[in-house]
Amino acid sequence: MMLDKVFLFPLNNSILFKKVTLPFHIFEDRYRQMITDAVKFNTPIAVINFRPKGDYEEIVCVAGHPHILATYPDGRMDIYITGSYKCRLISKDSEDPYIAYSYEELREDFTSGDTFELELESFKNMLKRWSVTFLPDANQREIFASTLEDPEILINYTTLFLVDDFQDKKSMMIAGSKGDKIKILMRAIGPKEVSLGPYMPVLKF
Repeated sequence: MMLDKVFLFPLNNSILFKKVTLPFHIFEDRYRQMITDAVKFNTPIAVINFRPKGDYEEIVCVAGHPHILATYPDGRMDIYITGSYKCRLISKDSEDPYIAYSYEELREDFTSGDTFELELESFKNMLKRWSVTFLPDANQREIFASTLEDPEILINYTTLFLVDDFQDKKSMMIAGSKGDKIKILMRAIGPKEVSLGPYMPVLKF
């Protein structure tokens, strides 16, 4: 499926995942204009890893529509972007004052094959443990835990918060099926022992 175009937001070692929301502080003039135009023309923004030569053809990335949280007197912005489209960049549409590309939307398979219930339950428990430290508010933890019922969100948040290596995160974003993502994720965060609760076996991987 070919969509019109996407604006590029190149950042060092940055990556966006579908259904995951990330905040950004926008201060450069060209990117403030990009956010303004994206909102005005309903154009998604792709967060991609910066390349010095500016060539992004055939790059796989995730894009989403920006939402402005705050605008400061000097023009700076606080925004958030939720990943909505996985796409392959096709050809450069423009690059002044910011880069725009045409893109092809890529589909992922989260329905067929094994359910991976044991692995998903282990990821959920690890994220709940993570949230005790990084989300001190009990209401925030409860809201966060409720989002983890979606396997795609669960897998992507596990990658975002528990995987340190950027190349592993990139491999997770590019992988096209639930099974492939889980195999990469288990390799990236293992070896670990995870207790699934009283009277349940300890999961080792």
